[in-house]
Amino acid sequence: MATSARVTLADVAKAAQVDVSLVSRVLRGESVRVREETRQRILEQASMLGYRPNAIARSLRSARAGAYGLVIPDFTNPVYAHIISGAEEAAAARGSVVMTSTGSGWDPAAWYDAVDGGRVDGLLVAGGPTLDMSRLAVPYVLVNRAVPGGRRYVVLDDARASRMAVDHLIGLGHSRIVFLGGPDDADTAQRRRAGFEAALRDAGLDVPEVRLNGDYSAAGGREAMASALRAGPAFTAVVAANVPSALGAMEALREAGVEIPADVSLIAVHDAEIAEYVSPALTTVKMPLHELGARAIDLLARTPADEPIEEVVAQPMELTIRASTGPAPR
Repeated sequence: MATSARVTLADVAKAAQVDVSLVSRVLRGESVRVREETRQRILEQASMLGYRPNAIARSLRSARAGAYGLVIPDFTNPVYAHIISGAEEAAAARGSVVMTSTGSGWDPAAWYDAVDGGRVDGLLVAGGPTLDMSRLAVPYVLVNRAVPGGRRYVVLDDARASRMAVDHLIGLGHSRIVFLGGPDDADTAQRRRAGFEAALRDAGLDVPEVRLNGDYSAAGGREAMASALRAGPAFTAVVAANVPSALGAMEALREAGVEIPADVSLIAVHDAEIAEYVSPALTTVKMPLHELGARAIDLLARTPADEPIEEVVAQPMELTIRASTGPAPR
């Protein structure tokens, strides 16, 4: 809402029908006992009214930097664009900003120096350089990663996404389905493969012996699919762990003269704009990446640094049926 006067905490409190002190603590990201619906109402009213904290007053009240750091592997993957968008929206509602970096060329020591220097109030880590979390001077949350020994992470329900993909293919009459996964050491790939195999077993179908592993890239997907085709295709459908892998697999199938979906159906976990414009258009299971980024900021701001965070974002996923999946060949 556009106004000529600066929106105050009192304005937000009146709109949210709560005390000014509660609004102040919630918007500062303090750990405070409050019902989730009340907290959400405060954040929504602050956003709708266009509330922005006074930077000078804020610096006098506390030593907060008013910024969160976000480390991602690269800027080219649309997955991270959605995570960034969600994180920025949630941070803005708290009067903060998000500073994003791939950490390319950085020595990990530089990250520790940046954090120790008080430049950020917390750190989201979705990839990039390997960091010793115990050395960080601010709270952190691993985003879409759950590493051994990690106590603070927010992930997606990867297994459920694979199950949705398998269920779609089974509904089309497919029984010989393979999984084109990611790196074996990637926890997301492990969860997606586990969901794939569980869905097959629940349907009374055999888990294929062939394991197609890529590296989440188009080149990796193409190479893995080409290798499987050289061994002789014993499948009528493929679940790819992400969109780039699916696009690479699509190219390998095309080069081998395999028609999609007449001979082989193809579906990918995640979604991207390009999925709609390739030929044939790619069927996908869209995951709540925006919500993942927002939830990570929310938990980072509200949870004391010494408390664990182990959360699976449970927002609905969306099956988008396009031209790359069809009935199993007779």
